[in-house]
Amino acid sequence: MNQKEQYRALFEPRSIAFIGASTAVTKWGFNILHHLYRGGFDGVIYPVNPQGGTWFGREMYKSLAVVPRPVDLAVIVVPKELVPGTMRDCAAAGIRAAVVITAGFSETGPEGAALEQEMLAIAGENGIRVVGPNTMGVFSAYPSPVQSVMMSTKIRQGGVAIVSQSGNLGTSMTYRLNRREIGISRLISSGNEADLKIEDYLEYLETDDKTRIICLYVEGLRQGRRFLDTARRVALKKPIILLKGGTGTIGAGAAMSHTGALAGSYAVFHAMCSQANIILADTLDEVADVAGLLLSQPEFIGKRIGIVTQGGGWGVISADLCEKAGLEVPPIDERVVSELDAILPPFWSRRNPIDLVAPGKISMITDSIAALLEHGDMDAILLLGLGYMTARARRWLDSPILPVEAMEQPARKMIDGEMELLDLVVKQIRNFKKPIIPVIDLVAFDEPAACNIVRHLDSEGIMAYSSPEQAIGAIARAQDYFRKRRARADR
Repeated sequence: MNQKEQYRALFEPRSIAFIGASTAVTKWGFNILHHLYRGGFDGVIYPVNPQGGTWFGREMYKSLAVVPRPVDLAVIVVPKELVPGTMRDCAAAGIRAAVVITAGFSETGPEGAALEQEMLAIAGENGIRVVGPNTMGVFSAYPSPVQSVMMSTKIRQGGVAIVSQSGNLGTSMTYRLNRREIGISRLISSGNEADLKIEDYLEYLETDDKTRIICLYVEGLRQGRRFLDTARRVALKKPIILLKGGTGTIGAGAAMSHTGALAGSYAVFHAMCSQANIILADTLDEVADVAGLLLSQPEFIGKRIGIVTQGGGWGVISADLCEKAGLEVPPIDERVVSELDAILPPFWSRRNPIDLVAPGKISMITDSIAALLEHGDMDAILLLGLGYMTARARRWLDSPILPVEAMEQPARKMIDGEMELLDLVVKQIRNFKKPIIPVIDLVAFDEPAACNIVRHLDSEGIMAYSSPEQAIGAIARAQDYFRKRRARADR
């Protein structure tokens, strides 16, 4: 079986043997199997338990030997001492890919490392590719959802792949993306990487047509040169966003005991990422921030940022943050000033940032954006101060003082007006083919579903941010990535 077929067995299986099935709700042999069934896999699942019996109405097989053939993938959740023998059973059954959930191998010391090598030798001799051991599992969205992971939340299908050397960090990335309606193509907890390593997954994702963006959590690299060469090539086609663990002395030690990974020098690692045009994130939230911008906004390579704000303070700190991030907030051309003088109140700021001071019409916002993009030579627009209209209208409706019948019409008009503004902004993004990044104050994130403008933008595929810091950090990272990619492509 060639490598392509091995990856197909791993990520697109038609049949799965779940070895270590359990009816005890406290065990992973119960929970991961439950997630696999509930996730919607439309292939065949064979639960295996030496006691036989049933798993909530589904037959459990006493051994892999009696499971009907063929089987593409084995998910192994048995005590560590039984893993080598289980791998021999997989070889006898003709299985070519295995996810070893079980922990207690090289991450625990020499004895565990020896057991890991024994398992690996059996797998290698029989052409079985192995994820793990000590892994949270694997999720694959296409063509049918394979949710063989510890996380219980249903995972949304989409275009972001996650490869994480930590199971819970991979879970946390997924939660943050799914919360903003950003779906996952593949989620891989690489664990100890006894066989398949982060470089292997990158090579697979490079040609995976379901994956548009790759997010990595890395504690250490076992094949540094190969990683650099692979990432440099992949980044020409798909953005790679990376969160590094083990950047300090204590964290590096924790990484070694976690997955057995040597963290190495962060300065060297940082330089390597810069060479490969990998986008480095400092936090989990930044991973989601950057991924959301890359997915929802057009490509841009320039640094000229136009700021349109409904409140002066946000405009001031945004200009400061742009300057710190290496972005430009250039003066407004006189032609744009003249154009905006005709449509804005006489007290507007006449400078970038454009402070609209609570505009009375939504057209003031969209016309300001259009003027900056058409005549101001801006590369992107930062739109600040959304959400207050809807929040104010909701407070009218919730008020014990005001009669609902009197407030319903003006409140509905205000809420509908802000929704209309968002739809117009989405159209401007499509028409101008330049980023317009909305920043919406936290108050709007908490509104009921029917009035939640953040959810409305999410449904349109546009990422909104709750602070200028988040938005500008994402803008700076995306701009740098696109600029470097364009420069490398032009060589």
